[in-house]
Amino acid sequence: MKYKLLFLITLLAASCSNETAENPDIGDSPLAIGEISTRTDGVTEWIWQENDQLTVSANALTAVYTRTAAGKWTSGSSTFTKETLGIVAANGISLAFGTEGLTSTQTSAATYRLADRLTGTGSLDFLTINGTVEHQYIDLVITITEGDGWSTGQFTQTLTAASLALNTSNSVSTTVAAYHPEAATFRAIIPPANLPRGTKVSLGTLTMSSGSETPYFLQGKSALITYTNNSTDGDLKGKRLNLSVKMDLMLSDISITGITIEDFTYVDIPDEFNP
Repeated sequence: MKYKLLFLITLLAASCSNETAENPDIGDSPLAIGEISTRTDGVTEWIWQENDQLTVSANALTAVYTRTAAGKWTSGSSTFTKETLGIVAANGISLAFGTEGLTSTQTSAATYRLADRLTGTGSLDFLTINGTVEHQYIDLVITITEGDGWSTGQFTQTLTAASLALNTSNSVSTTVAAYHPEAATFRAIIPPANLPRGTKVSLGTLTMSSGSETPYFLQGKSALITYTNNSTDGDLKGKRLNLSVKMDLMLSDISITGITIEDFTYVDIPDEFNP
Protein backbone atom coordinates (compact mmCIF):
# COMPACT_ATOMS: atom_id res chain seq x y z
CA MET A 1 0.00 0.00 0.00
CA LYS A 2 2.88 2.32 0.79
CA TYR A 3 4.31 1.87 -2.73
CA LYS A 4 0.94 2.42 -4.39
CA LEU A 5 0.52 5.72 -2.53
CA LEU A 6 3.99 6.87 -3.55
CA PHE A 7 3.27 6.00 -7.19
CA LEU A 8 0.00 7.99 -7.14
CA ILE A 9 1.73 11.10 -5.73
CA THR A 10 4.43 10.83 -8.39
CA LEU A 11 1.80 10.71 -11.18
CA LEU A 12 0.04 13.80 -9.82
CA ALA A 13 3.27 15.73 -9.61
CA ALA A 14 4.19 14.79 -13.17
CA SER A 15 0.74 15.81 -14.38
CA CYS A 16 1.04 19.26 -12.79
CA SER A 17 4.50 19.70 -14.23
CA ASN A 18 3.33 18.84 -17.76
CA GLU A 19 0.38 21.26 -17.51
CA THR A 20 2.72 24.10 -16.59
CA ALA A 21 5.01 23.33 -19.47
CA GLU A 22 2.14 23.31 -21.97
CA ASN A 23 0.80 26.70 -20.77
CA PRO A 24 3.77 29.06 -20.42
CA ASP A 25 3.44 32.63 -19.09
CA ILE A 26 1.84 34.69 -21.86
CA GLY A 27 3.21 38.02 -20.55
CA ASP A 28 1.65 41.12 -19.06
CA SER A 29 -2.12 41.58 -18.86
CA PRO A 30 -3.64 44.32 -21.08
CA LEU A 31 -6.38 46.52 -19.64
CA ALA A 32 -9.89 46.91 -21.06
CA ILE A 33 -12.40 49.77 -20.97
CA GLY A 34 -15.42 48.82 -18.89
CA GLU A 35 -18.30 50.88 -17.50
CA ILE A 36 -17.91 54.66 -17.77
CA SER A 37 -20.75 56.79 -16.38
CA THR A 38 -21.11 60.14 -18.09
CA ARG A 39 -23.53 62.61 -19.67
CA THR A 40 -25.60 62.95 -22.83
CA ASP A 41 -26.33 66.12 -24.74
CA GLY A 42 -29.96 66.10 -23.62
CA VAL A 43 -31.25 65.65 -27.15
CA THR A 44 -29.82 62.39 -28.44
CA GLU A 45 -27.54 59.99 -26.67
CA TRP A 46 -23.87 60.37 -27.50
CA ILE A 47 -22.92 57.49 -29.77
CA TRP A 48 -19.32 56.42 -30.02
CA GLN A 49 -18.03 56.13 -33.55
CA GLU A 50 -15.30 54.13 -35.18
CA ASN A 51 -11.82 55.65 -34.64
CA ASP A 52 -12.87 57.72 -31.61
CA GLN A 53 -9.97 57.98 -29.19
CA LEU A 54 -9.95 57.90 -25.41
CA THR A 55 -6.72 58.89 -23.63
CA VAL A 56 -6.09 56.96 -20.41
CA SER A 57 -3.28 57.86 -17.97
CA ALA A 58 -2.13 56.43 -14.64
CA ASN A 59 1.14 56.28 -12.68
CA ALA A 60 2.99 58.39 -15.31
CA LEU A 61 1.96 56.04 -18.13
CA THR A 62 -0.47 56.86 -20.95
CA ALA A 63 -2.32 54.83 -23.56
CA VAL A 64 -4.75 55.83 -26.29
CA TYR A 65 -7.71 53.52 -26.81
CA THR A 66 -9.39 53.55 -30.23
CA ARG A 67 -12.96 52.58 -30.96
CA THR A 68 -13.26 49.80 -33.55
CA ALA A 69 -15.99 49.10 -36.09
CA ALA A 70 -17.06 46.21 -33.87
CA GLY A 71 -17.74 48.58 -30.97
CA LYS A 72 -14.68 47.59 -28.93
CA TRP A 73 -11.81 49.61 -27.52
CA THR A 74 -8.25 48.64 -28.44
CA SER A 75 -4.89 50.04 -27.45
CA GLY A 76 -1.65 49.79 -29.37
CA SER A 77 0.37 50.16 -26.20
CA SER A 78 2.26 47.09 -25.03
CA THR A 79 3.36 48.76 -21.80
CA PHE A 80 0.01 49.94 -20.39
CA THR A 81 -0.72 46.75 -18.45
CA LYS A 82 -1.69 45.71 -14.97
CA GLU A 83 1.88 44.67 -14.24
CA THR A 84 3.55 47.90 -15.42
CA LEU A 85 1.00 50.14 -13.72
CA GLY A 86 1.36 48.40 -10.40
CA ILE A 87 -0.93 49.58 -7.62
CA VAL A 88 -3.44 52.20 -8.86
CA ALA A 89 -5.24 54.32 -6.28
CA ALA A 90 -9.03 54.60 -6.39
CA ASN A 91 -9.92 57.19 -9.03
CA GLY A 92 -6.24 57.30 -9.90
CA ILE A 93 -6.77 56.93 -13.64
CA SER A 94 -7.25 60.04 -15.79
CA LEU A 95 -9.64 59.84 -18.74
CA ALA A 96 -9.95 62.36 -21.60
CA PHE A 97 -11.74 62.69 -24.91
CA GLY A 98 -11.94 65.49 -27.47
CA THR A 99 -10.05 68.69 -28.14
CA GLU A 100 -8.15 70.67 -25.53
CA GLY A 101 -8.76 74.29 -26.50
CA LEU A 102 -10.95 76.18 -28.94
CA THR A 103 -11.94 74.62 -32.29
CA SER A 104 -12.50 77.38 -34.84
CA THR A 105 -14.24 75.30 -37.52
CA GLN A 106 -17.29 73.36 -36.37
CA THR A 107 -19.34 73.38 -39.56
CA SER A 108 -19.80 69.60 -39.78
CA ALA A 109 -21.25 67.13 -37.31
CA ALA A 110 -17.80 65.56 -36.94
CA THR A 111 -15.89 68.78 -36.19
CA TYR A 112 -18.60 70.00 -33.83
CA ARG A 113 -18.52 66.70 -31.98
CA LEU A 114 -14.74 66.63 -31.62
CA ALA A 115 -14.71 70.22 -30.35
CA ASP A 116 -16.09 68.81 -27.11
CA ARG A 117 -13.83 68.02 -24.17
CA LEU A 118 -14.68 65.34 -21.63
CA THR A 119 -12.42 64.52 -18.72
CA GLY A 120 -12.69 62.49 -15.55
CA THR A 121 -11.22 59.75 -13.46
CA GLY A 122 -11.45 56.00 -13.23
CA SER A 123 -10.40 53.06 -11.12
CA LEU A 124 -8.95 49.69 -11.96
CA ASP A 125 -11.08 46.63 -11.26
CA PHE A 126 -8.63 43.79 -11.91
CA LEU A 127 -8.16 44.21 -15.70
CA THR A 128 -11.02 46.64 -16.37
CA ILE A 129 -11.08 50.43 -16.17
CA ASN A 130 -14.32 51.90 -14.81
CA GLY A 131 -14.89 55.60 -14.22
CA THR A 132 -16.72 58.85 -14.91
CA VAL A 133 -16.18 61.70 -17.37
CA GLU A 134 -17.96 65.03 -17.70
CA HIS A 135 -18.22 67.83 -20.25
CA GLN A 136 -15.81 70.70 -19.60
CA TYR A 137 -17.00 73.17 -22.25
CA ILE A 138 -20.22 75.01 -23.14
CA ASP A 139 -22.65 73.69 -25.70
CA LEU A 140 -23.92 76.93 -27.24
CA VAL A 141 -27.25 76.55 -29.05
CA ILE A 142 -28.67 79.54 -30.95
CA THR A 143 -32.16 79.25 -32.39
CA ILE A 144 -33.33 81.95 -34.81
CA THR A 145 -37.08 82.51 -34.64
CA GLU A 146 -39.28 84.09 -37.29
CA GLY A 147 -40.12 87.75 -36.79
CA ASP A 148 -42.27 90.09 -38.86
CA GLY A 149 -42.49 90.42 -42.62
CA TRP A 150 -41.65 86.93 -43.86
CA SER A 151 -43.87 85.20 -46.43
CA THR A 152 -44.72 81.49 -46.12
CA GLY A 153 -41.57 79.35 -46.33
CA GLN A 154 -39.30 82.33 -46.95
CA PHE A 155 -37.80 82.41 -43.45
CA THR A 156 -36.84 78.71 -43.45
CA GLN A 157 -35.40 78.87 -46.96
CA THR A 158 -33.30 81.91 -46.11
CA LEU A 159 -31.98 80.55 -42.81
CA THR A 160 -31.12 77.16 -44.29
CA ALA A 161 -28.52 78.87 -46.50
CA ALA A 162 -27.23 81.29 -43.84
CA SER A 163 -24.05 80.93 -41.76
CA LEU A 164 -23.04 82.07 -38.29
CA ALA A 165 -19.58 83.18 -37.12
CA LEU A 166 -19.26 83.40 -33.33
CA ASN A 167 -16.92 85.80 -31.59
CA THR A 168 -14.51 84.71 -28.88
CA SER A 169 -12.78 86.45 -26.02
CA ASN A 170 -9.89 86.12 -23.57
CA SER A 171 -7.14 87.15 -26.02
CA VAL A 172 -8.40 84.79 -28.71
CA SER A 173 -9.01 86.78 -31.90
CA THR A 174 -10.42 83.96 -34.01
CA THR A 175 -14.09 83.41 -34.76
CA VAL A 176 -15.87 80.07 -34.64
CA ALA A 177 -17.79 78.87 -37.69
CA ALA A 178 -20.88 77.26 -36.15
CA TYR A 179 -22.46 73.91 -36.94
CA HIS A 180 -25.82 74.32 -38.71
CA PRO A 181 -27.80 71.08 -38.23
CA GLU A 182 -31.24 72.57 -38.84
CA ALA A 183 -32.61 75.53 -40.79
CA ALA A 184 -32.83 77.91 -37.86
CA THR A 185 -30.45 76.29 -35.36
CA PHE A 186 -26.72 76.89 -34.94
CA ARG A 187 -24.44 75.12 -32.45
CA ALA A 188 -20.87 75.38 -31.23
CA ILE A 189 -18.88 73.97 -28.33
CA ILE A 190 -16.70 76.61 -26.69
CA PRO A 191 -14.41 76.67 -23.63
CA PRO A 192 -16.00 78.87 -20.95
CA ALA A 193 -13.08 81.31 -20.93
CA ASN A 194 -13.57 82.02 -24.65
CA LEU A 195 -17.24 83.02 -24.49
CA PRO A 196 -17.74 86.82 -24.77
CA ARG A 197 -18.84 88.44 -21.51
CA GLY A 198 -20.36 91.76 -20.62
CA THR A 199 -23.48 93.82 -21.22
CA LYS A 200 -24.76 93.98 -24.80
CA VAL A 201 -21.58 92.48 -26.23
CA SER A 202 -21.26 91.03 -29.71
CA LEU A 203 -21.82 87.28 -29.75
CA GLY A 204 -21.65 86.66 -33.49
CA THR A 205 -22.54 87.64 -37.03
CA LEU A 206 -25.31 85.95 -39.01
CA THR A 207 -24.62 86.16 -42.76
CA MET A 208 -27.18 85.53 -45.48
CA SER A 209 -26.35 83.59 -48.60
CA SER A 210 -25.82 85.38 -51.91
CA GLY A 211 -27.75 82.65 -53.71
CA SER A 212 -31.23 82.68 -55.17
CA GLU A 213 -32.68 80.97 -52.07
CA THR A 214 -32.30 84.31 -50.27
CA PRO A 215 -34.51 87.34 -51.09
CA TYR A 216 -32.47 89.61 -53.38
CA PHE A 217 -32.51 92.51 -50.92
CA LEU A 218 -30.96 90.25 -48.22
CA GLN A 219 -28.36 88.50 -50.37
CA GLY A 220 -24.93 88.83 -48.76
CA LYS A 221 -26.31 90.92 -45.90
CA SER A 222 -25.29 90.27 -42.31
CA ALA A 223 -26.80 90.90 -38.90
CA LEU A 224 -25.02 91.30 -35.58
CA ILE A 225 -26.26 89.28 -32.60
CA THR A 226 -25.61 90.91 -29.22
CA TYR A 227 -26.36 89.59 -25.76
CA THR A 228 -25.57 90.11 -22.08
CA ASN A 229 -23.48 87.52 -20.28
CA ASN A 230 -22.24 88.11 -16.75
CA SER A 231 -21.75 84.43 -15.88
CA THR A 232 -18.47 83.03 -14.59
CA ASP A 233 -16.51 80.11 -16.03
CA GLY A 234 -17.84 77.97 -13.19
CA ASP A 235 -21.42 78.92 -14.01
CA LEU A 236 -21.06 77.72 -17.60
CA LYS A 237 -18.65 74.81 -17.39
CA GLY A 238 -20.33 71.65 -18.64
CA LYS A 239 -23.61 73.47 -19.38
CA ARG A 240 -25.80 74.09 -22.39
CA LEU A 241 -26.46 77.76 -23.11
CA ASN A 242 -29.66 78.19 -25.14
CA LEU A 243 -30.36 81.49 -26.88
CA SER A 244 -33.48 82.38 -28.86
CA VAL A 245 -33.06 85.19 -31.38
CA LYS A 246 -35.95 86.81 -33.25
CA MET A 247 -35.24 88.13 -36.74
CA ASP A 248 -37.49 90.31 -38.88
CA LEU A 249 -37.40 90.16 -42.67
CA MET A 250 -35.65 93.52 -43.12
CA LEU A 251 -33.15 92.72 -40.33
CA SER A 252 -34.49 95.77 -38.52
CA ASP A 253 -34.99 93.74 -35.36
CA ILE A 254 -32.51 91.06 -34.27
CA SER A 255 -33.12 90.61 -30.58
CA ILE A 256 -32.56 88.00 -27.90
CA THR A 257 -35.94 86.71 -26.76
CA GLY A 258 -34.72 84.07 -24.31
CA ILE A 259 -31.58 82.76 -22.58
CA THR A 260 -31.46 79.59 -20.50
CA ILE A 261 -28.62 77.60 -18.95
CA GLU A 262 -29.21 73.87 -18.63
CA ASP A 263 -27.36 70.94 -17.16
CA PHE A 264 -26.38 68.02 -19.30
CA THR A 265 -28.51 65.00 -18.42
CA TYR A 266 -26.69 62.44 -16.29
CA VAL A 267 -26.97 58.82 -17.32
CA ASP A 268 -25.32 55.61 -16.20
CA ILE A 269 -24.71 53.37 -19.18
CA PRO A 270 -23.17 49.97 -18.44
CA ASP A 271 -20.46 48.35 -20.55
CA GLU A 272 -20.09 51.28 -22.90
CA PHE A 273 -18.50 54.71 -22.77
CA ASN A 274 -21.34 57.05 -23.84
CA PRO A 275 -20.86 60.76 -23.05
